[in-house]
Amino acid sequence: MNKHANLHNSMLLDHAYRVRHNALVMAETQGQGYIAQALGVADVLTVTYFHAMNHRPHQPDWEERDRFLLSVGHYGIAHYSVLVAAGYLPEEELPTYAQDDSRLPMSGMTSYTPGAEMSGGSIGLGLPMAVGMGLGLKRKKSKSFIYTLMGDGELAEGPTWEAAISASNYKLDNIIAIVDFNQVQADGPSMTVMNTEPVVDKFEAFGFYVQRVDGNDMSALVAAFDRAREHPEPKPRIIICDTKMGCGVDFLEGREKSHFIRLEKDDWKHAFEALKQGGKK
Repeated sequence: MNKHANLHNSMLLDHAYRVRHNALVMAETQGQGYIAQALGVADVLTVTYFHAMNHRPHQPDWEERDRFLLSVGHYGIAHYSVLVAAGYLPEEELPTYAQDDSRLPMSGMTSYTPGAEMSGGSIGLGLPMAVGMGLGLKRKKSKSFIYTLMGDGELAEGPTWEAAISASNYKLDNIIAIVDFNQVQADGPSMTVMNTEPVVDKFEAFGFYVQRVDGNDMSALVAAFDRAREHPEPKPRIIICDTKMGCGVDFLEGREKSHFIRLEKDDWKHAFEALKQGGKK
């Protein structure tokens, strides 16, 4: 890796640290939340917003922007963390998370938050929306990409696969889907609740350009996103990101029940200390 690439990755690690810190600030205000997911997907979101996407935080509705769809609406805390880090919202709003009249509601909603392109809640809707947006952008001759973050539990949803076959049929090479494959959902381990493996083979059969990478390896993510954008074939792209729940805060990593976490007051202090001690991976 050359000096320029090393410097770029170092900057991305700084951003990822800030994204994780922002998530802890918000979760502490409630004493609970989807914090393990936010910590786990922080590197993926960092590469999306600080490396891959063409966007203007000061002009969220810029017509030529790349779009980001948060299909997993309960990841709102993760999305707000990177939106604040990128400059869409001031850091001072972090403690208002999930409060009345906040621009940072529990689940992502377009009507409240600058930079939010879809309202989430029911999973399985992001890829269908991406297909609609993708068709619209194609008609406009737009060069913009649509990034769509899904959870691995969403792969059990029928609309996801209906959208997948449609994206392939219409050759929507402006779609870059992302799966946070953390092996956890509300009812238990994702592949125990509904085994969707071999997920790479399945998306390839549906006509996607597929990559699977370590979602907590910054260099691997950068390379995967670059390949996704530059892939020459007229087909949709998807990056399966294997992530670790709670990544960056050691005592939360590998926690048995981590889909929705409640911590005592002193534990939040320990979480900030653990993140600081872990530094920038």
